[in-house]
Amino acid sequence: MVRMADMEQVLYRRIKGKDRKHKMKKILVVLTGGTIGSKVENSVINVSESSPYRLISMYEELYGKQEEFEVIQPLNILSENMTPEQLLVLLKALNEIEYEKYSGVIITHGSDTLSYTSAFAGLLLHHVPVPVVLIASNYPLGQEGSNGLNNFARAVEFVREKAVTGVFTLYQDNAGINQVYLAARITEAEPFNDQFRDFAGLSFGRMEKGSFILNTGKGLPSIQEVEKEKQAVLAVPDSFQNKIMVIRPYPGMDYSVFQFNEKNKPAAVLHYLYHSATACLSGEENNLLSFVERCKSMGVDVYTASYKRVEGNKYATGDALLKAGVIPLLNISLEAAYAKLMLMYNGEALDVPGKINQNVYFESVEI
Repeated sequence: MVRMADMEQVLYRRIKGKDRKHKMKKILVVLTGGTIGSKVENSVINVSESSPYRLISMYEELYGKQEEFEVIQPLNILSENMTPEQLLVLLKALNEIEYEKYSGVIITHGSDTLSYTSAFAGLLLHHVPVPVVLIASNYPLGQEGSNGLNNFARAVEFVREKAVTGVFTLYQDNAGINQVYLAARITEAEPFNDQFRDFAGLSFGRMEKGSFILNTGKGLPSIQEVEKEKQAVLAVPDSFQNKIMVIRPYPGMDYSVFQFNEKNKPAAVLHYLYHSATACLSGEENNLLSFVERCKSMGVDVYTASYKRVEGNKYATGDALLKAGVIPLLNISLEAAYAKLMLMYNGEALDVPGKINQNVYFESVEI
């Protein structure tokens, strides 16, 4: 059964896009390598000079030359090898694109760090006038079960339909649903089933039969909210020289292993917490409070995430952390929090703690 909300959104897009199809411009494809740009030789998957362009060739062989593509390739790496320096190369290339020249931009990427690059792209490009879609592949193109070509084809449809202006990540799940995520909300794929998920629990929408269908639920914005005209908030920095240390807790975490000094210290620490916004505060080496005090004594800000709220009832451990002066981040994924801190600490933001919880591109889920 088709929901009324789905029918309204399909009608909205058809009316919106019916006069635009004859004005279809080129689609810019940004290749970065990854599994979607790899081939298999002697049972080893790796990138090569020719394999990235195979994607467009396979698409045109199956669907014909309906669109005109322009291709750039700032990187050609397996995404697990993404360093801050290489990420900066990609972000600078994306920043230099004249978006109004294209109907949309499709970024091919490796799946391992797709959620991180998605977060950076969402925070930086949410204001551009065309759809920007990141895609990946579970297996190399041509291999049985690969969803890479499907993801590219659905991304082309998304751009062709001019479904929504903004930054999105599109990926077919194991149930065959072509999920469309807000780029700043997608989280890392699960190791066992290779499935991505949305931080809010439900993706922004899905592609069905060439059309985008909006999901509706708690914490999800409307198409109109996503498309509301925006201004750039964050900028691509000159460098990522100010490092962000990321820590995730586990039983037995020994904070004494994290040693840094005045000459070699992070600009800030992002300490992700258990789901109840808690961490261990007992013992000596295992006590987060001791680590927080050490960081504060060296002028290193400590951010903790993710909190549903900071008012009202709290666990004693979470309350103690807030009283110790940690800076709470609300309803945000680790990837988006990391990207936001990296951009702000290496940019022109003068009051990062005071501005960090300002929503840029729906990265903080409103509940």
